[in-house]
Amino acid sequence: MMGDMVSPGACRSFGRLVSDPTGSPTQRDVVRSCLEQIGLTVDIARRLVEAGRQVDLVGLDGQMGFVCAQALDLPPDDGRDLRPVLIELLGAVDTLAGALGARAPPAA
Repeated sequence: MMGDMVSPGACRSFGRLVSDPTGSPTQRDVVRSCLEQIGLTVDIARRLVEAGRQVDLVGLDGQMGFVCAQALDLPPDDGRDLRPVLIELLGAVDTLAGALGARAPPAA
């Protein structure tokens, strides 16, 4: 049985970004938006798992790799500004991992 797709290209739609005074999104804005969208994806996946559904998280690791690479290029102050978002995302991933672990069949 195929799982629900819950990895909808988290970093592709930047139209909702807050822009800098020149009207262009800053790199920090892009990273923050990606993190928030990945967080929404993780939350949807958790809800589906808790409802007994299978989920397909293919591509989520690539999106996280992209956003981590972008975050590494940020100035230190911008990176520190994103810490709360990263901590929140880590908590959401841990919660999803717990939900997935609770559904896993016991090891034989």
